[in-house]
Amino acid sequence: MRFSIFMITMGAGRSSDRQVYEDALADARRADRLGFEAFWFAEHHFNGDFCMSPSPNLLLAAAARETERIRLGVAVNVLPMHHPVRLAEEGAMLDQLTAGRFMWGIGRGIVGGEFIPYGIDSTTTRERFNEIHDAVISAWTTGRLEYHGRFYDFAGAELYPSLIQRPHPPVWVAAQSPESVGWCARHDYVAMQVGEPMEQTRRQAEHYRRAASEAGVAIREGGVAPLRYCFVGETDAIAREKCAPYLRDFWHHFTKIAAPGGVIPDRRGYEYWYEEGDLSRYATDDYDLLNRQGIIICGSPRTVIEQITRQAELIGTDRFLLDFWRGSLKREDRIRSLELFGAEVLPALRDTAVTAAA
Repeated sequence: MRFSIFMITMGAGRSSDRQVYEDALADARRADRLGFEAFWFAEHHFNGDFCMSPSPNLLLAAAARETERIRLGVAVNVLPMHHPVRLAEEGAMLDQLTAGRFMWGIGRGIVGGEFIPYGIDSTTTRERFNEIHDAVISAWTTGRLEYHGRFYDFAGAELYPSLIQRPHPPVWVAAQSPESVGWCARHDYVAMQVGEPMEQTRRQAEHYRRAASEAGVAIREGGVAPLRYCFVGETDAIAREKCAPYLRDFWHHFTKIAAPGGVIPDRRGYEYWYEEGDLSRYATDDYDLLNRQGIIICGSPRTVIEQITRQAELIGTDRFLLDFWRGSLKREDRIRSLELFGAEVLPALRDTAVTAAA
């Protein structure tokens, strides 16, 4: 099984803005030492308590100089907020700076209020996403910056620098709706499931495998990777006491802001969120319910191993993204949680093979 760390670079509880970044880079070094597969930096805008990372590419470049083995990714570049030429060039630079450890996470954006200052029509994000993806992948595979589409039209330039990874860096996608999950399957990309309960993730994984089969795609790099909020303590009681208040508060906040909601007046392209995917359905202060749904993984090392194993077998996945920052605003507790996971959970699960229960 493979485990990545998802770093939201949360500003809540910060002593200073600079300290948020110093802590994030320190965690990247720690994850590298502990043997995690990858470290992902998020992108969000205009909410300092929620996320202090408007440019994950900058953080990734800094982390590249402070780590040696761990893969480094952006989760995600919100494509409609970027120009494809810039993304292609920066991605190539990051591949060189990381010595081939760069992973490209992409999404079209879900927090409606983030589009407004950028002047982006939310009804165009799907088409913009597709054009930018196609343009960047074309540049990386051909070495030429040339694309002709509705929103982006440019011709005739060489891409420098070149890439180390061929044909291009691994692609992971924030994919919530069945349409997006199916798109990932047809491209053999990893579909990141953010905030989905275990049963919903299981259905999405089945849809992924079915869509890949129907498209004649042999799944080699792709699959479904759920994001879980994780905290490890010496005992179940200690873990719950330390993390339950923070995780409840965070989840209540997250379900209010991390969906289009009423901010997007026109629902075109976001129908899923109004019909099925609205996170407010899961808004609750019930810690035990969130734990049973699999959104939270929390407990002693033995309990965490059991919870992860159960999810892996139910969903049929050997990849997990883990957010250790949401478990506590106290840095010493977060560090201890991460160290316990690396010392006792990772070794127990690293060589575990997973077969889908379905």
